[in-house]
Amino acid sequence: MPYQNRADGRIAVTIDSNVWNLFERLDLRLAIELPAKRFILFIPRQIEIEIAAIPDRPEKAGIRAYIAREMTDSAIGVTAVFGFARQGSGPERHGGFGFGTFQSEDARAFYAAISETYLLNRRTKGSGLTDNEGDAAVAAASLSSVVLTLDIKPGPLRAALDHGGKVLDMTPFESSGLSLEDYIAAYHGTA
Repeated sequence: MPYQNRADGRIAVTIDSNVWNLFERLDLRLAIELPAKRFILFIPRQIEIEIAAIPDRPEKAGIRAYIAREMTDSAIGVTAVFGFARQGSGPERHGGFGFGTFQSEDARAFYAAISETYLLNRRTKGSGLTDNEGDAAVAAASLSSVVLTLDIKPGPLRAALDHGGKVLDMTPFESSGLSLEDYIAAYHGTA
């Protein structure tokens, strides 16, 4: 499952939900840090669901406002795999006509490889997603996008990294002395 570069030459970047607190703390303006002529930014639908589940409490107002502003100002796209509407309760994961895309063969193979170990028979979290569901969506994105995360523990993200996905640990970013653009470009190999 080798990493695939974009045909337009831009670096695709997928943002894991756990990176938003770091970005907010550093007050990063992603549209400035990652210019659209060089980068295109995404979150999977599952991460959008996790973000929507951030409690609407005063102590979370700052992060909620920051994410909403950056999603708009940085034109961060939400990706979803085409699928049929979910039966029963819970958030819709799939994209419908005009929104979803077909899942690549590599992503299907990746999900097949991790499903039994990391996805089946998992508990449902407060967001309505099951354990590892968000990580699996981000990990699958790493086959064609640099994933920014703070958590490369055993699980879908580690499996993606071990099989050629681009999963960038943001833990050393703050002390690296690099701009976000240079940090990602150095990892991507286009510095």
